[in-house]
Amino acid sequence: MVSSDTGIFFILFAIVALLLGALLRSVLKKSILPYSVALLLLGLAAGLVLRSFNFKLEGLSEALITVTSIDPHLILFMFLPTLIFESAFAMETHLFRRIFSQIALLAVPGLMLAMLATAGLVHAVLPLDWSWALCLLFGALISATDPVAVVALLKEVSSRKRLETLIEGESLLNDGTAIVLFSLFLGLLSHTESLTFFEGVNEFFRVVLAGLLLGLTIGYLALLWMDRLFNNPMVEISISIASAYLVYFIAENVLHVSGVVAVVTMAILFAGPGRTRISVQSADFLHSFWQMMAYIANTLIFLLVGLIVALKVRLDLLEWWWTLAALYLGVMLIRALSIAILMPILGRISIGLSWQKACVLTWGGLRGAVSLALALTLVNHPQIEPLVGQQILFMTAGIVVLTIVINGSSMGWLLNKLQLSGLPHSKQVTVNKAQHLIYRELNQEIKVLKQDPLTIRADWTKIAKGLQLSENDLDDSLGGDAESGELSIAYQRRLLETERQFYWKLYRSGGLERLAVSKLVDGVDRALDGAPSIGPREVLFHYWKTPLLVKLLGRISWLSRLSLSLSFNQMALGYEVARGYILAQDHILQIATELAPTPQIADVFTQQIAHNKTKVLEMIWQLQESFPEVAYSLETQTASRQLHNKERFLITQLVEEAQLEQAEAQKMLDDVERRLMALRNMPRFTTPSDFCSILKQVTWLAQAKERSLLSLSRHAWRRIYPQGELLQRRGEQADAIAILCRGKIQQHQQKIDTLGSCLGLEALLTGHFQQDIYSEGPCDLIWIDLNVLRSVSSEDPKLAERLSVELQQQLSQQQAVTSPEPINPNQ
Repeated sequence: MVSSDTGIFFILFAIVALLLGALLRSVLKKSILPYSVALLLLGLAAGLVLRSFNFKLEGLSEALITVTSIDPHLILFMFLPTLIFESAFAMETHLFRRIFSQIALLAVPGLMLAMLATAGLVHAVLPLDWSWALCLLFGALISATDPVAVVALLKEVSSRKRLETLIEGESLLNDGTAIVLFSLFLGLLSHTESLTFFEGVNEFFRVVLAGLLLGLTIGYLALLWMDRLFNNPMVEISISIASAYLVYFIAENVLHVSGVVAVVTMAILFAGPGRTRISVQSADFLHSFWQMMAYIANTLIFLLVGLIVALKVRLDLLEWWWTLAALYLGVMLIRALSIAILMPILGRISIGLSWQKACVLTWGGLRGAVSLALALTLVNHPQIEPLVGQQILFMTAGIVVLTIVINGSSMGWLLNKLQLSGLPHSKQVTVNKAQHLIYRELNQEIKVLKQDPLTIRADWTKIAKGLQLSENDLDDSLGGDAESGELSIAYQRRLLETERQFYWKLYRSGGLERLAVSKLVDGVDRALDGAPSIGPREVLFHYWKTPLLVKLLGRISWLSRLSLSLSFNQMALGYEVARGYILAQDHILQIATELAPTPQIADVFTQQIAHNKTKVLEMIWQLQESFPEVAYSLETQTASRQLHNKERFLITQLVEEAQLEQAEAQKMLDDVERRLMALRNMPRFTTPSDFCSILKQVTWLAQAKERSLLSLSRHAWRRIYPQGELLQRRGEQADAIAILCRGKIQQHQQKIDTLGSCLGLEALLTGHFQQDIYSEGPCDLIWIDLNVLRSVSSEDPKLAERLSVELQQQLSQQQAVTSPEPINPNQ
C-alpha cells in the first residue's frame, strides 16, 4: 500500500519541508545561525531520532526512507538547473566579467590542485586502501565548492559584492569542472574507457566548450522567442524554466557534455545581453519568480541532505569517524594551500585579492548536495565494492555536514574578526549622507503631519524615537578619518551606480530604447572597472563613428544602400545614447552635492558632470543641425513610447482603485500593447534614394541632360560620415569625387556647408586628391565615379563646359588659399 504511494510521499515531503522552512525563517529572524545550516541540522535530527529510537510509525518511517531513496541523478536534475540558473542570473554580469580570470583560475587549476592533493592524502595518509583511480575520483567529487551550499550561506553573511561574486562564480564553474572530471575517472575506473593524458585533456575541453556552445545556442533561441512576445510574463517565465531544464537535460543525457557549464552560460546570457530582450513588464516578475524557485529548492535540498545522511550513511564504525576527522582537517588545509599557491597570481590580476578575503575564500569552501549526489551514485555501482561505496558515501556526507555546520555557522564570526562584515568607512560615509537625506525628508513630513487635524495630537517624541531621528552631530560622523582619495572613490562609485539605475528606470518608462540602454549601462560598467571614473566617457563617442563594416560595404556600389541604412542606424544609436546620457547627468547633478562627503569633492565632480554634458550636447546639436529628420523621428518615437507607457500605468492604476474592472482594463491594455509593438517595429526614418533630384541642385550639373543625370546616379553611392572623419587624403589616388548633401566640411582652413559643393574635383585632371578634407560635423556625401563622369561629360557638351568652368574656379580658389607666405630672410 505504502510503496504504491511514492509520488504522494514526495508531495507531502515538499509541503512539510516548506512549512518547516517558513517556521525556521520566522524563528531564526534574529538568530546568527544561517537558515540553510538550521535546515540541515533539522533534517539530521529528524533522521537520527527516527533511526535511533525505531518509532512504531511504520507509515512515516517508510515514507521518509522512500523519499531518501531518490535516485541521485534525479536530485541533480531536479535541483541543479534551478539553483545554478538563479545564482548566475542574479549576478552582476559586468562584475562577473571583470573577475572572470580569477574565477576561472580557482575553478579549473585550483580545483585540479585540490583534487590531486586530496587524492594523494587519501592514498598515502588515510587508512582507506583505495586505488589511485578511486582516490582521484573521490578527490574530484569532494573538491568542488557547491553552489547549493555556498550561494545560500554567503548571501546571508557577506556584505562584500565582489567577494560574494568571486565565491559564487568559483562555485558555479568548479562544480561543472568537478562533474566532468568525476565522469572521466569513473569511466577509467569502470574500464569502459582508456584515455591517455592528452586524450583526457582533449575530452575535458570538448565537454566544457560544447556545454558553453549549447548554452549560448539555446539561450539565444529562447531570448529570440521572448523578444517577439512583448510583455507576456507567464509565457516568458515558462520559456526560461523550460530552457534551463532543457539545456541541462540535452547536455548531460543527449550530448554527454557539461550541463552545469551550459546552464551557467545561458543564465549569464539572460542576465547580460538578454536583459533588454526580456519585456520591461516581465523583468521584475522573472527575477522574483527565480528567487522564489531558488528558495524552495534550497529548503528542500538542505532538509533532504540532512535526512539522507542520517538514514542512509553507516555510522557504526569508529575508525571511519577518526578518518573523517583527519580528512576534514586535510581538506581544509588543502583548500588553504591551493589558494596560497595561486595567491601570487590572484593578487595581481583583475581586482586583486587581499589576505583577509583569501581567508574567507578558504573558509567558504563548503561542500553540498552535488558532492553527496555524486557519492550516492557510487554506492550501488557495479564496478565498486559495496564497502568502498559506503566509505565514500560516509566520508562525503561527513565533509558536507562538517563544512556546512562548522564553516557555515562560523562564517559571520570570521567576517567580523577580519572586519569584512561591515562597509568600508568610505562607503559608510555615503550611506550616512543618504541617511541624512532621509532624516531631512522625514522631518519635513513630520511638520506637515503636525498641522493635520487627524494627527495633531500624536506623541511626536515617541514617533521620533521609533524612527531613530536623532542626528547627533551628523557632520562628525560623515567624514571621520577616512582619506580623501577613499571618499572620492566611494562617492564616484555611488554616483555611477545611481546613473546605471537611472538608465534602467528610463528604459522601463519608455524613455530609452533597448539597444541604447544596453550601451549606456555597458559604459557605466566600464567606468566602474578598476578605479571608478565619472568622466570623460570616451566610449560614448564610439557610437558616432562609422563602423569598419559600413565603410567596406559603402565601397561596393550595389551594397551602398545597405551601407547607408546602417549608417543612419548608427547615427540614431549615437543620438539616443547621447540623449540618455544627458538626462542621466541632469539626474545625478541633482543629488551630487547632497551625497558628496565634502564640499570640495562636490565642486570637483559637479564641474566634471557639467563638462560631460557640454561635450555630448555639442554632438547632439551638430546632428540636429545636419540631420534634423533623424532627431525629429527619434524624438517622436521616444515621446510616443513614453505616452504609451504612461497610458498603461494609468489603466493599471484605475484597476487598483476599482474604477475599472479587470476584464475591461485587459482589453485596453491589450490595445496599448499592440500599439507599442507596432511602434517598436516601425522604421525610424526613411532615407531618400532619388540621387537625380540631389544632383540637379549642383551648379555645374543643373543644365545637364536628364540621361546624363540618370547615368551618373546609377553609378553613384551615398555615405554618412561622423564628425572629424578624413574624407579625402592629400596625394591619395582618386576613383570618385564627392558632392555635399548635408553637413559641414573643413578644407584647408576653409569651411564648406553649401548644398551641392563638389569636393576633390581637381582629381579629374591629376587622378589624385590635392588636399586633406575632414568632416566638420556629421555630413552626407554622394560619390560619383570619375570614369563615369568623364564618359558622360564627353557625350554632353553643356555638362563638359560647365564642368570645365567649375574646375577652373576650384583650382583658382585652392591656389589663392594655399599660396606660400613670403619668406623672412632673417629666419
